[in-house]
Amino acid sequence: MTESTAMASNDDDEPLLNTIVDNSTTSNRRCPTCQGTGSVSTSPGLVALIPVDDVRLKRRHTFLWIVLTIFFCTLIALAVIATILPRSVHLSIKNPIVIDATDDSVRNSTDYRLTFIHQSNIQSDNWVPIRLINLTTLVEHQLVPIGPNAQKIYSHQMYLRPLGTIQSNLTVQLDFNENSMAYRACQGIFRQMLLFKVQTILTYADFLLGRIQTTNNVSYQYVLCNRGEWKPHETVLVNMTTSNSMKI
Repeated sequence: MTESTAMASNDDDEPLLNTIVDNSTTSNRRCPTCQGTGSVSTSPGLVALIPVDDVRLKRRHTFLWIVLTIFFCTLIALAVIATILPRSVHLSIKNPIVIDATDDSVRNSTDYRLTFIHQSNIQSDNWVPIRLINLTTLVEHQLVPIGPNAQKIYSHQMYLRPLGTIQSNLTVQLDFNENSMAYRACQGIFRQMLLFKVQTILTYADFLLGRIQTTNNVSYQYVLCNRGEWKPHETVLVNMTTSNSMKI
């Protein structure tokens, strides 16, 4: 058995030994596999022959992939930050040039309550919703604040959609006594106009951190005041006192 194995190995090696080598071209070159012995000796490790054009020998471009990954991650992060970053909210007035008082206006010989509708537009430049909290209107006549302040409180789930616009109507009630110029101007039967300075303040919460922020708008508005029902002095006085105590 040993002799047959040895003969087989010699027969296997014989083509390598009998290979004709052109000394003119390879006289100074040695076979990298057999090292010129004509046979492949047993080595402790494995020997693999890989073609030069094998995919595994090509460059991986690792640095390029790392740079591209960092670039796209930075781009996505900037896009997310730009989307959720708080932006401004605009508050504009949509009243007509002259507002007519409503029929809820009441008067008597000593007091006058003027009621009119104040219309505002709320426009958001945010790419995310914002939560509306309240809308407050402060009125001045001849640099004198006229009360009470009108306020509209939104529900807890009142959100303004991204890049959205909403119109909000606020009922404003102003109380004048007999010593005020507004009362004397609106006492007659002719239609008179009062010029008011109206400051509207919107309170809202942003989406990112829920921070409370405000925006305001100041406008000058004409209001027709010769409208409303004449009532006895006691009736108007009781209504004004009750409403003021409830607001306090």
